[in-house]
Amino acid sequence: MLQWISDNSEVLNLVANWAMVLIWIVYLQVFLLSFRRQTLPKIVINRAAGSTLDAACFVSNMSSDAIYIESVLVEIGAGDDTLGCTITDFEFFDGEKGSDDPKLRTYQGTLGPSQYTSLGKFEDLIASVARRTGHDVENLKSAGGPITVEITIIADYASEDQLIGARRKFRATWEGDHWKLIAETTETQQIRSPRERKRISELIAADE
Repeated sequence: MLQWISDNSEVLNLVANWAMVLIWIVYLQVFLLSFRRQTLPKIVINRAAGSTLDAACFVSNMSSDAIYIESVLVEIGAGDDTLGCTITDFEFFDGEKGSDDPKLRTYQGTLGPSQYTSLGKFEDLIASVARRTGHDVENLKSAGGPITVEITIIADYASEDQLIGARRKFRATWEGDHWKLIAETTETQQIRSPRERKRISELIAADE
């Protein structure tokens, strides 16, 4: 056995060297994938503090770095009607007076890692979209069918050249004497494909 090893030492060394190279390649790939996973941006959109339309819509930054929220899009579906618009900046109606501080008149702004912000009640989001698109929110609610609310967040992220985004859809159904609100998906959909990110960049440009 020892003689066979001695006679084939060059071949065995070559095999051992290539095996070591292969191990390092696999290790490097695992390391790069783990690093990429840790640095990927992640935005979570969720319902909080209730399960009716009075529940708040929270946006959380689960990324390793801060994000800057550029725009908030909301699309409402009720019966045959589909309404959608940007609600990034607050609009005031019927004599409403907002804060003089510009930071309190918009959803735009920086959100650090593990921080969250509230978009307000789902009922207010529905009402805001209805008013901005010239519809009566009570007519939407009285249609009898479910109401869907899709929230899309568009943001900047330091390590990404293109805008990032996330979306999640919720459904409200009338149950007895109140609206019951649930998320249609278990997780927030991250907008990461180049095609979708290009589309949201075009949406931002068209809104300016």
